[in-house]
This record gives sequence, C-alpha cells and structure tokens, in this order.
Amino acid sequence: MLTTIFIILGGCLGAIGTYQLQKTGLSPVIASCIVGLAGAFIGYLLKNEDLSMVIFAGSFVGMTTVAIASTPLILIAGLACGTLYWASTHVFDGYGGKLGALAFISVAIVLLLFSLVNSKV
Repeated sequence: MLTTIFIILGGCLGAIGTYQLQKTGLSPVIASCIVGLAGAFIGYLLKNEDLSMVIFAGSFVGMTTVAIASTPLILIAGLACGTLYWASTHVFDGYGGKLGALAFISVAIVLLLFSLVNSKV
C-alpha cells in the first residue's frame, strides 16, 4: 500500500519539479534531466526502481509548456501519470516509449477535462 502511494505521488513530484524548474528559465529538456537524475538517486536510496521510473515519467508531464499549462493542471496530470504507471506496471514491459506515452495520455486527459469544465488551463 505504501509503495502504491509512493508511486502515485512520484509522478506528481516529477511533474511539479520539472514544471517549476522550467518556470525558472531552464529548458524543458534540462529540467527533465535534473528531475530524472534526482529521481534515480531517490529510487536508488529507497531501493525502488519503480519510483525512479515514475518520477522520470512525471518529468515528461512537467515538460508541458508554461504557455498552455498551469500548476493545477500539471499537479493533476502528474497524479494521473502516477496512477496510470501503477495500473500498467506489468503492461508493455520491455517495449520502448511507455513512460512518454503515459505522460502524453495523462496530459491529454487532464486538458480534455479542463476544457469540458470550461476552466482556465
């Protein structure tokens, strides 16, 4: 149960971390690299490879441009990414692109929900 919570919150942490670094003026790629490196270190210390992976997936969510996203959108999309990662733990193992696909699906779903509610993104 605790591992599940860490995984879901890891997606959120990666997304918010990258987004905030991006808002300071770093490029999305550099911000994602920094968060991915920090995630790898955290996963290594806690001996949890899934945590490293979901933080890195969340960092892809955080690469969404600040011109179209807001902190609440990134926060919710990060939670969605963590949840989707947890739900798909044993799906598509060994195939490339899983983390990026999860990030894209998370952001797309949250953008759709925000637009349906007519809320400012």
